Amino acid sequence: RFAPTAVGEWSYATVCEKKSDAGLCGRTGAFRVAPPRDDNPIFARGGFLRVSENRRFLTYSDGTPFFWLGDTWWFCPSTRCPIEGSSTPLHASMFRELIDLSRRQVFTVVQMAFLDGRNSLNVEAHPHTWTEPNLEYWRLGDEYINYANAAGIIPVVGIGFHKNLDNVSGDHLQRLWRYVIARYGAFAVTWLIVGEYNLDNDPSRVEKTLALGRFIKQLDPYKRAMTVHPWVYAREKRQSWDEPWNDFIMTQCGHDALPPAEFYLDIYRRSSPKPLLEGECLYEGINGKTADQVRRAAYRAIQAGSFGYTYGAHGLWYPTQSGDDRTFSEYGRPIPWWEAAGRRGGSEMQLLREIYESVPWWQLEPRPDAVELEQAVSEEERALTKAKGTEIYVIYFPRAVEPLNNALLPNADPEASYIATWMSPVKRMWVLPNEPLRAGDRGLRLPARPGPGDWVLILHKTPSTSRPQLH
Repeated sequence: RFAPTAVGEWSYATVCEKKSDAGLCGRTGAFRVAPPRDDNPIFARGGFLRVSENRRFLTYSDGTPFFWLGDTWWFCPSTRCPIEGSSTPLHASMFRELIDLSRRQVFTVVQMAFLDGRNSLNVEAHPHTWTEPNLEYWRLGDEYINYANAAGIIPVVGIGFHKNLDNVSGDHLQRLWRYVIARYGAFAVTWLIVGEYNLDNDPSRVEKTLALGRFIKQLDPYKRAMTVHPWVYAREKRQSWDEPWNDFIMTQCGHDALPPAEFYLDIYRRSSPKPLLEGECLYEGINGKTADQVRRAAYRAIQAGSFGYTYGAHGLWYPTQSGDDRTFSEYGRPIPWWEAAGRRGGSEMQLLREIYESVPWWQLEPRPDAVELEQAVSEEERALTKAKGTEIYVIYFPRAVEPLNNALLPNADPEASYIATWMSPVKRMWVLPNEPLRAGDRGLRLPARPGPGDWVLILHKTPSTSRPQLH
């Protein structure tokens, strides 16, 4: 399969090993690629992701910055997440309903691992038993990916999780992935290879995965930006970080507690930088995790250097089929997928993207200690800052920071004034102080938070009169 990467006239010639195959060998032709007819960013900007020139974020094919806002549906495509039918009469198609909701919530990515059952691969995709492609199954995969692309969403594809790769030869895995790339590589997708590749840091599986990463990168005709999904950050040994094929570093903070901001900042400060992405952290509903905790994790990761965030919800990462489905109930109370899809945290991810896209987010750099608080706070509640020089500041105040806890920005431009805008990460609401702010001898004193809860403060240096816009 082939996807043209530019508008204009194209010609082709086919070559194959079997010279007698007149249907494939020695065919020539030409066609014209017209501009896209809608504003779907995948078609307007190109869906083969690239690493930015400064190696801090990803871009669409044409260089437009790509804000990664992902959801997690590991058991997809499968009978657990069908594209035709669903486990409730409320929806005719589970997958289409989820994609339509994700489009409305401005997600740009969905992470999938072709799982079915409990941490087991679809039998058609299992590399240990796979001998010839099950065409019905793989064609159904076309429909999943095509529907996601039509909604502007890029599937990030892995095949299986950790121990699914054990007792499978590298040759067998390469044969499977050769087919996956040939079949799906012309779609707007990218690869995360496998989930938790270094669980328990098993040396055989780790080496097998690293070799598979090299194979995938070499074989992929579009050389799209790719990564691999790791084990929890405190236990993994980061074996893939310096691999040339690993274009961006995906982390997993796990589902217990927030990592220190320094964990992300240390990755951001590496001498040979790669884009950083938090790919699995505090799924909403797992172990009782609330929308407030999930939201704080997302802003914390981005403020400390992640170029986006992948959300997850208990009831969706594994699609709980009904209230009686006890699969993975050890992680939390079973919640049917259609209820999990309506969790508050998912809609708050929409606000997160809107807040960051109200400024040139790709030009911001972490300034973790830029804000000084009069009253000391814990590590988890520190106010984290990103900035573009002294022109734009984005400051996240967690909910435990008291509204009247005086805050100072010592390194603001003393010759300038700043327009301040408070944005709520919970409701589509922003608050505008009456007058521009001006720095004093000790720096710029920040206005009091408009109320309890967490807030984002955006400062624009004047003479610019533009304010961030929520769409």
